[in-house]
Amino acid sequence: MLPMGSIDLGPVSAEFFGAELGDRRLNSRAMKLADAIAAAPGHSFPKIMSDDSELEALYRFLNNERIKLELLLKPHFGETAGRAEAAGEVLVIHDTTGFSFGGQTRRKGLGRMKRAGEHVAQGFYGHVALVASSETGAPLGVAGVTTVFRTDDPVPYPNRKQDREPVEFKRWAELVETTSKRLERSRCIHVMDREADAYDLFCHITATKQDFVIRSKDDRKLDVPRGDKIQPRHLHDAIKQARYVTTREVPLTTKRRDRMARLRKAPGRMKRLAVLDVKVTRVEVRHPDYVGGQSRKGSPLPRSVPMNVVHVYEHNAPEGQEPIEWTLLTTLSVDSEKDVLFVVDCYRRRWLIEEYFKALKTGCAFEKRQLESSHALLNALGLFMPVAWRLLVLRTVARETPDLSAPDTVSDRQIQILRARGKVKLGPTPTARETMLAIAAEGGHIKNNGDPGWLVLGRGYEKLLYMELGFMLAETGRKM
Repeated sequence: MLPMGSIDLGPVSAEFFGAELGDRRLNSRAMKLADAIAAAPGHSFPKIMSDDSELEALYRFLNNERIKLELLLKPHFGETAGRAEAAGEVLVIHDTTGFSFGGQTRRKGLGRMKRAGEHVAQGFYGHVALVASSETGAPLGVAGVTTVFRTDDPVPYPNRKQDREPVEFKRWAELVETTSKRLERSRCIHVMDREADAYDLFCHITATKQDFVIRSKDDRKLDVPRGDKIQPRHLHDAIKQARYVTTREVPLTTKRRDRMARLRKAPGRMKRLAVLDVKVTRVEVRHPDYVGGQSRKGSPLPRSVPMNVVHVYEHNAPEGQEPIEWTLLTTLSVDSEKDVLFVVDCYRRRWLIEEYFKALKTGCAFEKRQLESSHALLNALGLFMPVAWRLLVLRTVARETPDLSAPDTVSDRQIQILRARGKVKLGPTPTARETMLAIAAEGGHIKNNGDPGWLVLGRGYEKLLYMELGFMLAETGRKM
């Protein structure tokens, strides 16, 4: 087991150590740039770099045709695999986000972000696999990323199911295969939302003898023996007959509807305690009529896939709030109440990747980067992804295990600086949450406003690193 707070947050350049960019000077430059960006992730490149010559070196690096996203991230993938091996069993959380870039100037290589007839932005989509401990939820890093660039021409969408060829959807299976190889020393549970509810993906994951928890979006046909009038023939009917297991209270965060709260600078979100009923059943999901443009007749896929279903429903949602309802398809065991609740917790961990995307977009301000080509933007993404992971670790540790001792996630010198600043009182052994609030206070956060957002946390972390640098320079001067 890898405890939540035992993730070493040393220099971010360690996540780039061993990069093979074709030139040792480029390898060294990648590590140097990563540390500079980590010190001020939310700032513009001109503010991050110390002078014009360093700024020019950054732009040359990002535009260098020899440098690719996968090459930059290869060492981080390896470090992630090492942390996953230490954890033993991990969640591989998959999801897609769009990166949109403004301005009227057309940027070379970027695609459209929306269909014809709507407002069209330029950008690309990133499909990411984030790894986390299945026991503690500790974010362990990114194990894979693929990108999708859509053409400027409208994509025809055939009316007949058999004519549809979901080329982009292949990224889900491809990333499962890629991450599985990188994480071969760990037991992987792939966690996905409703977009991944696809029969061919079920077959692909089970064929590799791995596990999944995927939220269902469709009412699927079930494989039932001919003439059997007792067993349900559709997924939703099977859920109605499912076996009740337990009722569980789960804290949820919902958007605040009170407009005056923003004027009072109150927290933008509020928590409520949801009471969830959990039921389970076992089904054989039948091969659909069409999969990937191919009919069931002559398909190489199996006739059916056996899986367990965990249905979660909130009966007494507050007025004005949509009740929680999840239908989770899984290969994991549901033999005991503990097994069933583990499946629910696996899906609840999916929020981590949403937070990771916020860390990239808000904490690192990736979409505000003024770079003129897709090549340069992808290389910048390669530098920012490990930085965003570090920010995610810092906030997740403080939220999930607030009473955990802080030194595993923040250095002794940084604790010393925060204690001397005195904006948040820190005791002899400050907790992770106290430390996070002290860092956020440096960025302008007020404790009574609830948990800090990515922007203020990034500003505070940036200020702390600069103060630490000044501390080190002063210490060096005294020794000289």
